[in-house]
Amino acid sequence: MRLIIIEDHRKINDLLARFARLDGHDVLQAYSAEEGLALLAVRTVDAIITDLMLPDLQGEDLIAKIRTQSDVYIMVVSAKIDIKERIDVLSLGADDYLTKPFSIEEVMVKLKNLEKRIATHEPIIRSFDGGALKIIPFRREVRLGDEVIALTAHEYDVLWQLASHPKRIFTREEILAACFGESEAFDRVIDVYVKNIRKKLRDAAGEPRFIRTHYGVGYQFAGDGDD
Repeated sequence: MRLIIIEDHRKINDLLARFARLDGHDVLQAYSAEEGLALLAVRTVDAIITDLMLPDLQGEDLIAKIRTQSDVYIMVVSAKIDIKERIDVLSLGADDYLTKPFSIEEVMVKLKNLEKRIATHEPIIRSFDGGALKIIPFRREVRLGDEVIALTAHEYDVLWQLASHPKRIFTREEILAACFGESEAFDRVIDVYVKNIRKKLRDAAGEPRFIRTHYGVGYQFAGDGDD
């Protein structure tokens, strides 16, 4: 499961991240609301753990912003203990609220329970264009009709990043950050991966069925989801 931790107190952020990684989660760390929103804009995540007292934006405003673009699970960890404040935060769309000092074990159990629920409800197959293209995330498998398409790990990551956000236009830099993190790869390598994906999916650049080029900007997944 992938999550973002938004906490300006570095020791708390690092503590949560360390234990979450030990439990097998993919963790992205942000130290301000702006950093957290930037990550959410380019990464598909299952959960967000956030403080309320952030240096650049009140947590309540952050939750409201998140809810305009995502229904991701939000766990608030805050020193604010007033019951009215807690109710207000939950009413804004937060899914859970823990007060500081908190039990790290409790946080990890809540994440594990969330992971089980996601595994139960997550679609096994993402289908596009009437089943013409199918992506099976847990196998990292791509099918064109009944044919299994052999993509490299990086090609799959690029395709999945685009397909997970249908209709959104990504810059090369955003795709690079989402798929490769802090890699030293050049953004133009994305062009190579897209070219390879198109060739394997028999997706003509001039008449794109799945990946559309926006010249001077980046790429967009053009397939229509069936779910």
